Amino acid sequence: MKSKKLNSRQKEIIQILTKSTVTSPITIAAIAEKLSLSSRTVLREMPKIEAWLEENEFKFIKKPGVGLVIDEDLENQKLILELLEIEKIHKEYSREERKKIIANELLIAKEPIKLFYFTSHLKVSEGTLSNDLDSIEKWLQDFNIKLIRKPGLGIYIEGRENDYRKALINILYDTLEEKELINLLKGSLKTNRNENVIEFSIENRLLSFIDKSIIKSIEEIVQGLEKDIDIHLVDSAYIGLVVHLSLAIQRIKNNENIKMDKAVLDELSKSPEFRIGEKIVRDIEKRFEVSIPKDEIGYITMHLKGAKLRLNSVSDLEKDLNNLDVKQIANHIITVVENELNVYLKNDEKLIKDLTNHLVPAISRLKMKLNIRNPLLNNIKDKYSVEYEITKKACEILKIQTKVDEIPESEIAYITMHIAAALYKKGFEDKVKVVISCPTGIGTSSLLEAILEKEFNNIELMGTISALNINEEKLKEDGIDIIVSTIPLNIDFKNVCVNPILSLQDKAILQDNFRRISKQKKYKSIIKKAKVNKSKIGIREITDLGSEIISIIDNVKIKVIDNVKSLEDIIDVGSKLFTDNEDDIKEVKNKLLQREDISSTYLHELEIILLHCKCNCFSNSRFGYIRIKDEFIDKEKIIRGAVVSIIPEESKEITPELMSKLNSALIEEDKFIEILRQEKEEKVVEEVERILKDFYLKKVQKSLEAIKND
Repeated sequence: MKSKKLNSRQKEIIQILTKSTVTSPITIAAIAEKLSLSSRTVLREMPKIEAWLEENEFKFIKKPGVGLVIDEDLENQKLILELLEIEKIHKEYSREERKKIIANELLIAKEPIKLFYFTSHLKVSEGTLSNDLDSIEKWLQDFNIKLIRKPGLGIYIEGRENDYRKALINILYDTLEEKELINLLKGSLKTNRNENVIEFSIENRLLSFIDKSIIKSIEEIVQGLEKDIDIHLVDSAYIGLVVHLSLAIQRIKNNENIKMDKAVLDELSKSPEFRIGEKIVRDIEKRFEVSIPKDEIGYITMHLKGAKLRLNSVSDLEKDLNNLDVKQIANHIITVVENELNVYLKNDEKLIKDLTNHLVPAISRLKMKLNIRNPLLNNIKDKYSVEYEITKKACEILKIQTKVDEIPESEIAYITMHIAAALYKKGFEDKVKVVISCPTGIGTSSLLEAILEKEFNNIELMGTISALNINEEKLKEDGIDIIVSTIPLNIDFKNVCVNPILSLQDKAILQDNFRRISKQKKYKSIIKKAKVNKSKIGIREITDLGSEIISIIDNVKIKVIDNVKSLEDIIDVGSKLFTDNEDDIKEVKNKLLQREDISSTYLHELEIILLHCKCNCFSNSRFGYIRIKDEFIDKEKIIRGAVVSIIPEESKEITPELMSKLNSALIEEDKFIEILRQEKEEKVVEEVERILKDFYLKKVQKSLEAIKND
C-alpha cells in the first residue's frame, strides 16, 4: 500500500471514522465535538483524508445530510488503525499556516531570526519563504509594524509593544474559532496525546507564546473578579479578557512593557473600568510576584471599556461615555432603518434597550481603535445582506461621533443582528409561491407536495408543471417564485433540484431559498408601497418640517448665569428658559433631572452638557443655550455652558431628526459653538436659522426628486 503522509489531526479524524458503520454514520459536527474543534476546521481536513483512504484502497462513503462512514469490515478497520500507528506525522504546513507561524515567531523573538531557521523547520525553499515574507510584511503594516530583512543578520521587526500584542491576538483569533477558544479555556486541549502530535499542531505552535499555567491562573482571577465585584462577562468578552491578560503577563515577564500616552492614561484613570483594572493588577501581582506599571492598567482598562461588560450599575459605564448620548445615537440608527424600509420600530423597547447597551462598549472600542471579532460576519453579510447594507448606512453617524474613518464590518454586523431580529419579530416574511416539476409520475409529485406542505409553513403550493414545456413568462405572470424539481432544469428561472423524498440536505437548501425569496418579496412590497405614498408623505413631511423650524427659530433663548454651585442649578435655569408657568417649570425640571440620571450628556471636548427631554408643556420644539460666566467643575468635568433642547411628548416624526441636526452642528461646526458662547441672541437666532434652513432645503430637494421619480 502507498504511504501518503497525514498530519496528527487527520489521523485522529480517521480513528473516529473507523468506529462508524453504514447504519450509524458519523457527522462532521459529531467529529468536531469529539475533538473540541469547529466543523469548519474538520471540513478543511477532509480532502486529504479522502485522498489517503482512496490511495490505500479503503471505501469511504459520504451521505449528504446524514453523515460519513468508512465502509469496511472489522478486519480492515483494524488494518487502518495499524497503518495509522506506523504513519509518520506530516510536517507540511499550508501557505496560510506558514505565514501565521512565521509572523508569530517574529513577534515573540528577541533577536533576528536567520532564513535557514524557517526554511529548515517549515521545509520550504528560500523562494517560497521570500514570497511568504512579502505577504507577512503587508499584513504587519496594518498593525504599524515594520518587517526588516538584513542579509547576514536575519529577519526581525520594529514597532510598539501594544501593536505587537494586537498582532499576536489577531493571529490567535484568526486560527482558533470561538468554540475552540472556549474549549481551550475549559482545559479541553487533550494532554494525553502523543507529544509529537502536540508539537506539530498549528494551534499549539501558535499558542506557544502563552504558558498554559498562566491561562489557568488568569481564569481563576477573572472568575474571582466576577464574584467579588458583581460583574458578568459574556463569553466573547470573557475569552478576550483572559487571552489579553495571559498575553500581557507573558510579555511583562519577558520585560516587554506597554508605553501609553500620558494624557490618554490620565483620562482612562478617571473611568470606573480603571478601578476594576487596578483590582485585576493587584491580584495578578500577588499571584505571579511581578510588578505591573500603571501603563499596563491603562491597557487593561481599554480592553474592559471595549468589552461587553455588565455591571450591576450599568449607568456607571454609560456616564463614563462623557462625550456622547448613546440612546440618541441608537434612535438615529433606528430612524435611518425606518426611513429606508418604511417600517416603524420606535415602539420596540427591546430593540432600543439592546442597541443602546451594545453601543456603550462599541463606541469605546471605536474611539480607542480596538478590534472586535465577529465569528458570524460572513454569515450575516450573506444571509442578511439587505439589513447589513441598510445598517451600514445607518452607522455613518458613528463615524462622525467617534471621529473614525471607517466602521469595522464586525461592528456593523453586530448591530445588524439587533436590527434583523426586530424586523423579523414584526413578521418580515411573505409566502413563497412554489410549483413542482416531477416527470417521474403523479405519485411522486403528490408525495413531494405532501412533504413540502408538512415541512414548510412559509410556502404556497401552486400546482405541478411539465419539465418538457416550461413557459417562463407565464410563471412570472402568475407570480411564481421558484420551481422545485426532481431533475436538473436548464432554464432561466429560479429552480432547485431535490430528491423526491427530501434528504436533510435538500430541506436545508430549500429552507434557505424560501427564506431568501420571502425576504426579497417583503422588501419589494415595502419599496412599492413606499413609492405609491412617496408624494403624499414628502409633502406632509416638508409641511411639518417648515412648521417645526419656524417654532424653534421663534423661541431660541440665551441665558447668562454665574455663581453655579451644582448641576441642579444649571437644570433649574434650563427649566425656566422657555416658560413662566410654575407647573410647566416643575415638569421640565423633573424631566431634565430624570434624563441626566439615566446617563451624562457631557461633551468633553466642548465642555458643555446637552440638557434635553420630552414633555407635554409645549406643542413645538425649543432650543436654547445657558452661558456660565465662571466655568463650573462637576466631578472633574469642566462645564462652560449647557444646550437645552425640549421636544413635545407626541412629537412629529421629523422632530427628533431636526433636533439631532442642531446637536450634530455643535460637533461638526466650530463656528456654531463659538456663536453660542459669545454672540448676542439675535446672532444666535441667525445661526440656528442658517443650520435649519440648510437642512430644510436638502429635505425639500430630496422630496422633489422622489415626487419626480414617482
